[in-house]
Amino acid sequence: MNILQAIADPKVFAANFRDSSWDAWRAFLAALFGLPMTSEQLAIYQQHTGRTAPPTAPSHEAWLCIGRRGGKSFVLACIATFLACFKDWRPFLGPGEVATVMVIAADRRQARVIMRYVLGLLKAVPMLRRQVENVTRESIELKHNVIIELHTVSLRSTRGYSIVAALCDEIAYWPTDEQSAEPDAEVINAIKPAMATVPGAMLLCASSPHARKGAFVGRLSQTLRQGRSGAGVAGGDARHEPERAAVIHRPAHGR
Repeated sequence: MNILQAIADPKVFAANFRDSSWDAWRAFLAALFGLPMTSEQLAIYQQHTGRTAPPTAPSHEAWLCIGRRGGKSFVLACIATFLACFKDWRPFLGPGEVATVMVIAADRRQARVIMRYVLGLLKAVPMLRRQVENVTRESIELKHNVIIELHTVSLRSTRGYSIVAALCDEIAYWPTDEQSAEPDAEVINAIKPAMATVPGAMLLCASSPHARKGAFVGRLSQTLRQGRSGAGVAGGDARHEPERAAVIHRPAHGR
């Protein structure tokens, strides 16, 4: 089952994606995972990217600039739940290793937004609820050597993990000052080696707009200047007509 099938299946996530206000997010998910698009999804993709042909392979990195109430935290939670439950990461783990889906935010309060969504999705689907082995304030342990963990911005907190997905929420609000002990760019750089040995691992960095500085704005600006934008997705309230927003995805070629 792929992620588009999961959000369309009444036995999985369909109850949360009932109306057309999620169409732009469906187009984004198709682009992110390199899945075939409907004609409507292709039109959305072409409108917001200027490209004619959609991706044919999954991406390993995406940067999303989405307006408040645009649904980004919920979609990140849906991606996290899908990657944790529908992919078998065990072939890429060593003895005693655990596949970690890492939810990272500037503080624990913000990170818990995604964690609550993830737990809600798991509890709402019987076949996923059976995969849950233990729940704490900061982690959800699943069968098959998978754990979803809450983390704050820290260089130390990324060490020693096999990261299969890193969800960096509201990254525009992370510390950016070079004098900071935990600058955003250095945290992102520390995450990537923990993902390098896991085929299919994803780095997703999402935020509403904030200050014009830091790794988030730098990454968006650099890519847009070079004309390499990816899929446009919902901004504003996901329950209404979505606005255009910048999204960058990088194909997983060469991994």
